[in-house]
Amino acid sequence: MADLLTRIAEQPRDVLEAIANSMDVRASEPAMRSICARYLGRLAAPNAEVLEVGCGNGAATRLILRHVRPARLVGIDVSPVFVAMAGEALAGEAGVSFALGDAAATRQPASSFDLVVAHTVYTHLVDPRAALAEAHRVLKPGGRLAIFDADFASLSVALFDGDPLQSAAAIVLRHMVHGPHIMRQLPRLVAAAGFVVESVEPHAYVQTTSPDYLLTLFSRAMGAAGRAGEIGQAMVESFDAEARRRVADQTFFGSLTFLSVTARKGR
Repeated sequence: MADLLTRIAEQPRDVLEAIANSMDVRASEPAMRSICARYLGRLAAPNAEVLEVGCGNGAATRLILRHVRPARLVGIDVSPVFVAMAGEALAGEAGVSFALGDAAATRQPASSFDLVVAHTVYTHLVDPRAALAEAHRVLKPGGRLAIFDADFASLSVALFDGDPLQSAAAIVLRHMVHGPHIMRQLPRLVAAAGFVVESVEPHAYVQTTSPDYLLTLFSRAMGAAGRAGEIGQAMVESFDAEARRRVADQTFFGSLTFLSVTARKGR
């Protein structure tokens, strides 16, 4: 089953707003802010022209602006609603603009950017090879590509073997992710696309007392499963109640490995 973001044009406004809220929550969590400061800080380039692929509502754009400090940033997304949200959120930011565009068809000129950033995008792509070819096309010679995403195959909330809450992780993979293993394959695909891989760095993400992002992720996935008729509303509510009970009892444990991959286009 294709995840929600591969079918973003079909989603009603309330679903888009829930996704946008999740983006805001993830971008504001201390653990994620620390990870982004580390991987984006290494890309700092105050004079760079940056293309952000899959800008969403602009939540990650703020982090890119803070740590990369580009001279110009163009954010693209396939959702006109998200493009409008991002434009409103960052109105007045000098050198920042947003437009419709796809990872595999950015609608941007060839050899026009110093850096392409795809933040939590590749797990949702149907054709990552086409996206890599497009990134190669729009980058200047010597330009850099930075891809950051979760290895969703590592997602776990289990406290013991057979933990029923872990079955919710499988529902996340069914409804919220298209390529749960893509980050494991990405270094090979990046090299095949003509890039020189510079680094592949893992980032541990563990949430216990305040797992706000994971709670929104699981809630959206369970809601999608309910709307698809896979599970009943009682089960949707029971999974949510159990996750929140564990948070209240300080027994919740969620872990997910993120990876950042950076590469350079040949001159």
